[in-house]
Amino acid sequence: MEMNEQLPNLSVMDIAEICGVARSTVSYWIARKSLQACRSGKKHLVTVDDLIFFLKSEGQSIPQILLEQAGGIYSQPFKLLKPCWEFWADHSHGKKCQHCVVFTHQARECFSAKSNQSLQCPIRCPECQYFAEYYGPRVAFIHQIDKPAVIYKNLCLWSGNRAWAELCGVGVGELIGAGIEEFVHPDSLRTVISYDKRRVQGDPTVPDRYQVALSPKSGGKIEVYLAISPLTRPANTWLAVAEDSSFKTNDNDWQN
Repeated sequence: MEMNEQLPNLSVMDIAEICGVARSTVSYWIARKSLQACRSGKKHLVTVDDLIFFLKSEGQSIPQILLEQAGGIYSQPFKLLKPCWEFWADHSHGKKCQHCVVFTHQARECFSAKSNQSLQCPIRCPECQYFAEYYGPRVAFIHQIDKPAVIYKNLCLWSGNRAWAELCGVGVGELIGAGIEEFVHPDSLRTVISYDKRRVQGDPTVPDRYQVALSPKSGGKIEVYLAISPLTRPANTWLAVAEDSSFKTNDNDWQN
């Protein structure tokens, strides 16, 4: 296929060519329902956005042709990360960086310190040019997930989608840099922290799916099942997707 051809929908053959894999591999992705597809006659067709989401969730690199054709948030390849104080060095805003807790602790993910009183940055993460350029594209796929979902590392959220924000009664922007304890009910917090620590240490007995109580901003408690999976990019982060606990009746099916 021509590299400048518009790609509203992709066939199995198109995807195989773009990704450099066999057609049987693409068919397998679709058969196991990891890659969303619709039928058109005897063919399966996949949208560019669905293919990008699939590749991101699998930790695979995104071919340049997809980045170019998808437009919007995927229009540019990812930049190599630089710390925020280097990004703001040539701006008047950068004068505060030397006195900021992010700089003194050499924290690579500045948004993870947003609740620290020593943070000097006055810019809210959702409006931050640095976050938009260096982290936004890396976590953008979260907004293509229909179910409530967040990306986190070290129990700090990197991003979340609108469904998660609505579930917890907060704005989407408030999710960036929030601690997981802001949304997990105290009844479940110890379990979540313990599982996360063991998961990071590589404990194979930690369940990938388990029941958790969330604590919405309005109060009360919401029981959900969390499905946790590792992400290759961003490195060392995790994807958590919530499902209504009424969808599953056998806890053993989730624990095994």
